[in-house]
Amino acid sequence: MINPQDLLLKILTIIEYSDNKDKFVDEFILNIHLQTFLDLISTLPTDKQEELKLILARSSNHADKVTRTLSIYFSQAQIKGAFEVASRDSIEKYIEAINDTLSNDQRQELIKLL
Repeated sequence: MINPQDLLLKILTIIEYSDNKDKFVDEFILNIHLQTFLDLISTLPTDKQEELKLILARSSNHADKVTRTLSIYFSQAQIKGAFEVASRDSIEKYIEAINDTLSNDQRQELIKLL
């Protein structure tokens, strides 16, 4: 899979996004990370979910602590896989949401890109 940041920047260029692209991408990627964490946590037994939620709530302002905590419960392969799924799903949903505002040329360029 192509790097989600690069893919999003290409999408924003194709759709002629006029606001701050880097800010948009940073916020979008942050949301993907949050979705990844939620997806991973939902795979745990209920008691472990609650335990992890409490730990993460106390560490929410420290990304490195959140990452270390998740690595206790999940392998790097699981985290990477969940991130890739969340990235793909989020980007697909974004494109679906803006589809009606796109020209035919923009749609064709996005199809080629994806």
